[in-house]
Amino acid sequence: MRRILRLFFREAPVPTSAWSLSEQQRREVLELLSEIGLGIVAEGRGPVPLMKFGQRVLERLETNPPRKQPIPLPHFADALKRVILDMGHDRLRVMSPTDFLGVGYVYNAEDPETWPYRGSVR
Repeated sequence: MRRILRLFFREAPVPTSAWSLSEQQRREVLELLSEIGLGIVAEGRGPVPLMKFGQRVLERLETNPPRKQPIPLPHFADALKRVILDMGHDRLRVMSPTDFLGVGYVYNAEDPETWPYRGSVR
């Protein structure tokens, strides 16, 4: 009977609250993200697909506690894409031809071996 009632009367999802970071905390979070990101790109020895990048960041942050709902990887990867684009890092970059969830590559702008596209020079 409970199962039937749950179909019609589901619990409302708990709303998430936005973080308010100080400028120093924001800078520290961006430095940590750039350090983790450049490490992942260096290990990949090439451009890293955004979904794989998001998965590797979650692994590095060790976010595997038991939860009711796991972190949705496409949304997390898209949030990483937005943060990397907005932070304007001199080396860690994202190339994404579209705004679709999880589409794009993360690369090191100073290392041509990790660029997503290498055109021929004539």
